[in-house]
Amino acid sequence: MGSELRGRRVLVTRAGNQSASMCARIRYHGGEPVAVPVIGYRKAGLSEEEKRAWLDSVRMADWIVLTSKNALDFFMSTLDDPDRLKGVKLAAVGKKTGQALETFGLRADFIPERFTARSVVAAFRSGRLKAARIAVPLGSMADTSWLDELRKLGVGVTGRVLYETVPNVSAKKVLADTVEAHGVDAITFASPSAVRFFTELLDESLWRRALDTCAVAAIGTVTAQALESLGCPPDAVPANFTANDMIDALADYYKKRKS
Repeated sequence: MGSELRGRRVLVTRAGNQSASMCARIRYHGGEPVAVPVIGYRKAGLSEEEKRAWLDSVRMADWIVLTSKNALDFFMSTLDDPDRLKGVKLAAVGKKTGQALETFGLRADFIPERFTARSVVAAFRSGRLKAARIAVPLGSMADTSWLDELRKLGVGVTGRVLYETVPNVSAKKVLADTVEAHGVDAITFASPSAVRFFTELLDESLWRRALDTCAVAAIGTVTAQALESLGCPPDAVPANFTANDMIDALADYYKKRKS
């Protein structure tokens, strides 16, 4: 147990079904988690023709790239027959995604050292991975520029939006009341979508004050860039892009402030 976050209330903006480990990590460091999820997810509406075309692309792929646990969950809920995965290799971005694969009786054939989609591109560029065709399940707000980089390498890429990322409007009042009352000392963001919806659910004067006065932690470089684009660079970004590492980085930020 640590004490770096003792006396600190830390806002967790991640989706409710994904925040348990973060909240536990905050408590491990002596802090008090305040969970107000600003994000929700729902299955994308696919026509029968779109679903059939997607499933055919899965069957014909050499690799399927799963960029998050959400992508994995919605991919599996859309998959009609596990046999479609026979002979198909699976790349998982992040240890959590790789571990989640095991709950479906599957194993990741590749997990990049840096937990970003562009690390997958680098593996194809270096020749470490090879494929004629890959399939990528996506969220509605996913960055797809890395898919174009793969296409430039001669890889046939099929991306399909399988889930929609939406603001959790039911949390709007609780979020506003919490921020307005200076109810938290630190704010954590586990995705660029969380940054976007945090600012959409609050009046600008309120979210700017919160980001200016609270310590802010971002899970990785893309989320950090989303904050920087608002003129609010984060105080803590972990070297490894996981939720627990983000909380550790926040704890380290407070530790350095004390010394």
